Amino acid sequence: MAINRRSSSSLAGGLSLTGLLASSLFAQPPCSPLLPPGGTVVTVTPSQAGSLADIVAAAATGTTVSLADGFYDLSCGDSECRLAFSVPGVTLRSASGNREAVILDGAYATNELIGIYASNVTIADLTLRRAYDHPVHVSGPGTAISGVLLHNLRIVDPGQQAIKVNPVGAGYVDNGTIECCSLELTDTGRTQIRDNCYTGGIDAHQARGWIVRRNRIDGFWCDDGLSEHAIHFWRCSRDTLVEENVITDCARGIGFGLGSTGSCRSYPDDPYPGVGFKGHIDGIIRNNFVAAGDADLQTSPDGFDCGVSLEQAYGARVVHNSVASTQPPGSSSIEWRFPQSVVSVSNNLASASLRARDGATATLAGNLSAVPLAWFRSVTGGDLHLSWAGQAAVDAGVALAPGLADLDIDGHPRLPPPDAGADESDLIFADGFEN
Repeated sequence: MAINRRSSSSLAGGLSLTGLLASSLFAQPPCSPLLPPGGTVVTVTPSQAGSLADIVAAAATGTTVSLADGFYDLSCGDSECRLAFSVPGVTLRSASGNREAVILDGAYATNELIGIYASNVTIADLTLRRAYDHPVHVSGPGTAISGVLLHNLRIVDPGQQAIKVNPVGAGYVDNGTIECCSLELTDTGRTQIRDNCYTGGIDAHQARGWIVRRNRIDGFWCDDGLSEHAIHFWRCSRDTLVEENVITDCARGIGFGLGSTGSCRSYPDDPYPGVGFKGHIDGIIRNNFVAAGDADLQTSPDGFDCGVSLEQAYGARVVHNSVASTQPPGSSSIEWRFPQSVVSVSNNLASASLRARDGATATLAGNLSAVPLAWFRSVTGGDLHLSWAGQAAVDAGVALAPGLADLDIDGHPRLPPPDAGADESDLIFADGFEN
């Protein structure tokens, strides 16, 4: 095995001191905070919640609407309380930068708390909760928009998907970023889900060039019906990058595409001429943890279905992900399905099977499947770093193209040969030799 020198101290049982600390203090690497606002800053207090929609509507390009800490009641319905961003380059953020301290609450009376219909809109450092439908809905208004940034949001108990992205006609929504957000469906919120479990974390249609990174998504499943994915890009979405996310106790983890047919977006460069319907085009899924350990999820009618699913996903690359569940998934840990799924699946670590379905094709290398749960630190806690028992995953991967997955989920460099899974381990053998 190659030497991986991240620590020189060892403990009984072979776990390094750094590894022990990481296990007890597990957290994703933080995103850098946004720069202080420039341009015009409009400060709003909770007492102005009833006027917030008008303040947002009146904001000019370059304006930051800065929310003081407190509770903002947005339960007066869409016509009065939806915050509609129709002017490009407007920002809504908390003044403190503490997302827990600024709460926008729809009390299931307002369909959408935030609607984005313009380019370069930023929403940051806030808590959004209890929208009847989508707390955040990004939608092209008949013309294309781009550059939307959703940063450090906490979204709790949406009535449908937490973040929805879709075009209106040719008004496509491209090149956005969702980073360092927490999306949660609680037991209480689950009772509000309607329409045969029409919910999920992030749901994007016909969208190109989005980055979804370092988010934590938890609890999207139902007592009746199968939830959509924690992260889902489909209907000819393209060039999506999904990386360094932690997904816990969701019925379905990450999805590119859904179904064998559907409506599709036409791209002028037509990257794969002659290929039929494509649920997703190209894109990378790398360095994600997908864990399912909740007993209530596992015993629900649909249970845990799949960690990563590719359906008509032409050109997708799935590399260095860790997927583990305390009960076997209904389908598989990672799967590719239908003839237009021609994909690359490399260096993943999974507690269940990797599976081809319905004529799909994959290039496979360096994957380990059906591994024991003991290989992971805590499946129920969503911590899929390698435990001491998982040392067989160390150096088990294959070399990938430079730039494809040079760092692991913690931002640590991968050393050749790489470990299988999202974690490049810092374990040390009990005899003092590092792995």
